[in-house]
Amino acid sequence: ACALRGGGLPCPKPLKNRDVITLRSWLPMGNDYIIMNYSVKHPKYPPRKDMVRAVSIQTGYLIEGTGAKSCTITYLAQVDPKGSLPKWVVNKSSQFLAPKAMKKMYKACLKYPEWKLKHNPHFKPWLFPEQSRLPALPLSELSLQHADSLENIDESSLAETKDDRGEASDEDSVN
Repeated sequence: ACALRGGGLPCPKPLKNRDVITLRSWLPMGNDYIIMNYSVKHPKYPPRKDMVRAVSIQTGYLIEGTGAKSCTITYLAQVDPKGSLPKWVVNKSSQFLAPKAMKKMYKACLKYPEWKLKHNPHFKPWLFPEQSRLPALPLSELSLQHADSLENIDESSLAETKDDRGEASDEDSVN
């Protein structure tokens, strides 16, 4: 199964936020799942003026069931955020983004069974694609988004500020 997904990537001030348009595919394999996505171009979603279009070269998860209520997750992220970024951004990103994302996912997973009972418990389009509410999208409208086809924004001389848009609360809702 596949889905087109757009999303914003908040960046610490004074950097511009990033956005990305990806085609996500998932494959259930017994107790295991592979979820992968990569950047695509779509005529209905051109780059925005207020953001930098990042490129997901290949991003995804391998989820291996290890028991009735346990699994091992392997996370892969090969992303070009575009632009010339300051060293402090690269250092901060590599040290905090993936570990924080995994921590948030772990917390969400702990709450998920109770949450799902109250929120469309039988709605599981990842298992039953016919339940998907996403509009059908002809793959012929998509093309690969190559990093070298996007504008390169030079933000390398920007200094870190105290107001950090990139930090989201660990108490974000599960959905």
